[in-house]
Amino acid sequence: MRLEGANETDVRAEIAEPLLAALGYRRGTSNDISRELSLTYARQSLGRKKPSDPPLRGRADFVLSVLGAGRWVLETKAPHEPIDVDAIEQAITYARHPEVSAAYAAILNGVRLTVHHTSQTSAEKPLVDLTISDAASLAKQLAGLLSPDAVRRDCTPPIVDLGNPLAEGLRSRAPIRGGEIRHGKSTWSVNIPLPDVEVQRLDETCRRLGGLRIAITGGTVYRDSDSRVRAKLQWSMPHDELLRFALDKKLMDVEYIALTDEISTDPDAPSVFDVIGDVEVSEGETLFSIATWESTTAGVSIRMRYTGRAVGFFEKNVFRGVFSAHYYCEAPLLPMFRMEMETEGVFEVVVDER
Repeated sequence: MRLEGANETDVRAEIAEPLLAALGYRRGTSNDISRELSLTYARQSLGRKKPSDPPLRGRADFVLSVLGAGRWVLETKAPHEPIDVDAIEQAITYARHPEVSAAYAAILNGVRLTVHHTSQTSAEKPLVDLTISDAASLAKQLAGLLSPDAVRRDCTPPIVDLGNPLAEGLRSRAPIRGGEIRHGKSTWSVNIPLPDVEVQRLDETCRRLGGLRIAITGGTVYRDSDSRVRAKLQWSMPHDELLRFALDKKLMDVEYIALTDEISTDPDAPSVFDVIGDVEVSEGETLFSIATWESTTAGVSIRMRYTGRAVGFFEKNVFRGVFSAHYYCEAPLLPMFRMEMETEGVFEVVVDER
């Protein structure tokens, strides 16, 4: 970018404004821009301060605010002005002002851009020191640090959590970022003879369950008022009809409960989470058959109770281990009918440590 003879106004118009727009800041939005924000400082003095002591005043070129998360300031200079200790001190002072309380101070002179954390002194090496080619390229380089998403990720005010930690390095509550459930062996049994076609269908269901993978997409793990650890998972399904069934039957509302002071980090002494619940299927209800991988209709009403157990330990921010589930099915119109199915597998749950 050619800036021969350019002044500070040119740097603002040709680099600063396009840079901030490319990063995602807009006036009057939750990712706001304040221009030329006037700031007042009490004058430093020796001895007793007098009411007549005039205040010091400053004007921050740009204050970028991410609603509910944090702020940073951008000071612009002409290309012939160096980014020296005085320029850095000015930007950091603006960023530290109580009306701003920013995390970062950036200085841009059209040739060079530096970024400093407000905990730094003006003599320390900047976090970022870039030579500028154009605003678009500069925005790509800075997106991981100064975009609204990055500020929201890195600068959100700290959470005060006085509860007992879930495990070493965790709070008493933590969001679940992701993970996976991988099914292994499945078996079934029934107390009365079944037609061959039903036997084949159940065998095929168990075969297809083996290796079935379900992605964990979110959830929460937390400690309740009785100091039990509870986990609620959200997940995706390999077919929309399976997901619909899980939502209709409120399967994502159930909670795994561990009667433990802390979640174990020792694979030889893992933590145990238990779950129990009930599901009812009405005659004529549309279901999805894993055996045929297509929609079908329930021939009779079914009541199912399920119990499950997940046994695992934390390794860094991943809770991993093995699970087992047992399903007990009965049909009110067939009082002698009892069917059971068991499945097992492994899982990984990724917990956010922040």
